[in-house]
Amino acid sequence: MGLLQRAIETYDANTALIGVYRDGHEPLAPIGHILTSANIEITLNAQGKFLAARKVDKKEPKILIPVTEESDGRTSTGFTAHPLCDRLMYIAPDDKAPQKLQEAHEQYLHWLHDWEESKYSHPFLRAVRTYVESGTVIDDLKGCYLCKDGSDYEKKKKSIIRWRINACGEEEPACWKNKKLMALFRDYYLDRMNKASERKHALCMVSGEIDVFVKKHPQSIIPKNGKAKLISCNDPNGFVWRGRFTDKWQASTVGYIASQKAHNALRWLISEQGIQERVGTESHAKKVFLCWNPAGKTLPRPMRRMRNADAEPLQKPSDYKEQLKSTLLSFRKDHQLQDTDCAILASFDAATTGRLAVTYYNEITLKTFLERMQDWDAHCCWHMGANGIEAPDLLQIVDCAFGRQVKEHKRVKKGKKDWEEKEINKLETDEQIQRRYLQNLLNCKVNGGIFPRDILKALTQRASSPQAFDEANWRKIVHAACAALQKYRYDTKQGGNEMAWELDTKNRSFQYGRLLATMEWAEEAYYKRKYAGEKEEEARQTNAIRYIYDFRQRPFSTTERINCLLKHAYLDRIDKWQANRYNQLVGEILSILREFPENELNRQLEDLYLMGYELQRNAFFTKNDTTNHTEEE
Repeated sequence: MGLLQRAIETYDANTALIGVYRDGHEPLAPIGHILTSANIEITLNAQGKFLAARKVDKKEPKILIPVTEESDGRTSTGFTAHPLCDRLMYIAPDDKAPQKLQEAHEQYLHWLHDWEESKYSHPFLRAVRTYVESGTVIDDLKGCYLCKDGSDYEKKKKSIIRWRINACGEEEPACWKNKKLMALFRDYYLDRMNKASERKHALCMVSGEIDVFVKKHPQSIIPKNGKAKLISCNDPNGFVWRGRFTDKWQASTVGYIASQKAHNALRWLISEQGIQERVGTESHAKKVFLCWNPAGKTLPRPMRRMRNADAEPLQKPSDYKEQLKSTLLSFRKDHQLQDTDCAILASFDAATTGRLAVTYYNEITLKTFLERMQDWDAHCCWHMGANGIEAPDLLQIVDCAFGRQVKEHKRVKKGKKDWEEKEINKLETDEQIQRRYLQNLLNCKVNGGIFPRDILKALTQRASSPQAFDEANWRKIVHAACAALQKYRYDTKQGGNEMAWELDTKNRSFQYGRLLATMEWAEEAYYKRKYAGEKEEEARQTNAIRYIYDFRQRPFSTTERINCLLKHAYLDRIDKWQANRYNQLVGEILSILREFPENELNRQLEDLYLMGYELQRNAFFTKNDTTNHTEEE
């Protein structure tokens, strides 16, 4: 099945939520309705007499309003009226309004009258029509100080008007919440379309049923992407379909009901559980990732880590894997997930404000999906400082690999009640680059592919260039590089859980990484003693980190240089036990390195040195340097 078929399946499975407003949730739109933001609310009595008007707060949720095929897809240059709730300029145009707008106003009244006279009528319709025909809308808004003369009307004319009708029995007075009114318009419009002589009935390519053929499809599935359409067939010259079809509409035969259900379901799914990642700086520049089950069951988000961010930090790989397994089992139980359930994954992106593209689509069984989510987090992970062992988010990996360091002002808490502005550095990735590599990582994670080599290379190169970043961002890059390296080695059958390596592993690059961490530790011990009680930023970067690029290229000669600096300037000024521990560790590491041929000692290091560096550094801070090896699986 395809995206639209699955969306229709989702719509049919959630009919109980159609038109239902819940706190913090957008309602699922009925057929023939869209969600929009209202600006002014006008209250009438059952006879259509004006009672009150007020400005709608911007924080109030969006409302459901009935639309036609033409009005749903209208543009800023097109004048097509909605049947009930609409802009002020359609409901009450002023004397200076152009002829097309006057005609649109007549169209608005025609829709109200035709709907009212049909068998799908509702008391609200007569009240609204009577009031609009009275011609007092603008004067009443002026009386409520919501509209002034002249230029103020020009500012307010695009305001959406919503109606509230009081004293109509037990009816819900708010037109945008009245489910009976919604159902009546749906039936009215479908009946009208089926009876219209100009309407063509054709086989819907989505539903497989005979339906009214629709030429214009809904827009604004993703609000941040403006009026971008998923289906568009407005080629007037036939350059796309010429030679393949006799009519341009044959290129995309989609029925009205199928189109409405699919688009409304996708819009609702994106608002409910779509992951909208930051892409670029434009307001419409949002890439949306969507993962859902058609039956409505909750699924893990593939762009995020599975483990709860509030979980207790773990330092042992075995504990981390057990907690990850336990998290998955609890998730399955809590959400009643079965192996045979289906997981749908899709990503949407708009290159322009008018066209929305499906950049990724996949259907897999829930069993396979969960296994791949667990497999990724179990192997693309590392010691993340105070957070313990953790898998980085996909966006975090991309930012660490390709993001540039920019300054940002952030409010941080100072004390119990006070706040202060603080300038921090963050990693921010170019729009096009982020789109490309997020997609690559998502494909790899969901399809169980090999970690992208180009992303890994970018991470390891940056990890060897600490001067380009501040301390915090460089540490993030190193952690992400180690996580990616571990995943790549697992995917290519080069190693299992590298965090469980013994520190005496016979690998040249790994041991040189340990040596780098040891030299850094000794110099840091000096700075901690010298600057005890002072600000951290006063301590300079260690020589080990300053020379890390040279160390990777020529490890043996660079080690001699750093070790010489340590002996002359630092080792005599740290605690005696620390100096002894430094000499002991260096001796142990060098004894392992002497087992390798002499001509290999100064050869360029492999990326694996980063793991040796990180594991030795982690041993210093998590085990108080009382053991010479990490946990063994």
